[in-house]
Amino acid sequence: MIKALINGNWESFNDDELQPGTDSFGFSYGLYETFRTKNYKPILLEPHLDRLFNSAQRINLKIIYSKQEIKNMINIVINHFHDENQRARIIVTQNKVIIYSTSLNLDKKIYKGVDTLTISYTRDSPHIKTTDYKGCLNAYEIAKRKNCFEAILLDKKNNILEGSRSNIFWVISNSLFTRKNNVLPGITRKTIIKNSPIPIHYGKLNIFDINRVDELFLTNSGSGIIPVTKVNSIIINKGFPGPITFKLLELFSLWSKKSF
Repeated sequence: MIKALINGNWESFNDDELQPGTDSFGFSYGLYETFRTKNYKPILLEPHLDRLFNSAQRINLKIIYSKQEIKNMINIVINHFHDENQRARIIVTQNKVIIYSTSLNLDKKIYKGVDTLTISYTRDSPHIKTTDYKGCLNAYEIAKRKNCFEAILLDKKNNILEGSRSNIFWVISNSLFTRKNNVLPGITRKTIIKNSPIPIHYGKLNIFDINRVDELFLTNSGSGIIPVTKVNSIIINKGFPGPITFKLLELFSLWSKKSF
């Protein structure tokens, strides 16, 4: 069971009832944000809230609380939880703001490189983080059953879009790339684009050109930067994270601390 704060009141739920994309998800269409904490401090909370309110405006969803009121509720939830390192979530639906937290349970082995697989799927509204998450959740569940960390989504032309719960960067000949359009504007992705000392180029990568890639990494708010060392049966960089990925891993840790 999970305890969640709904409009300032505590209620208990089964896990699936709070997971967008499941058949048991207990709320109407809306938006959600997921962020992590470190030592009970939320990381990059401001850009998450900015994206939440901007997205709500785009779909004409009225958020019944101010940013400050939501921050106050977030602090209640975070400080009520037993673990200092958490994965916290805000769900906004019509007339409701739901906030809850679970343990981060971060496996540091992922920073040595993870396996991924590809799945053909395009989100209907890639620029907005909506609770219409069923297709991505199905892709992620397939990846988990295959002992993969993530599912990489492909469009109809087999171009890489994003992960089911992440954004994607790649390196070719010491140049760093990511997609510009038709992907979620992830907060970790945005932080890297804004702060990276390595110039970032926008481009497209077809899965049939994956052998050209020297480095590949995922980004999400829970895990930060995650090196990818295998896509389907293709080994990236002989199975090791590359130097640009390592450099950005170090820098992202510093950028995250500034958000406290």
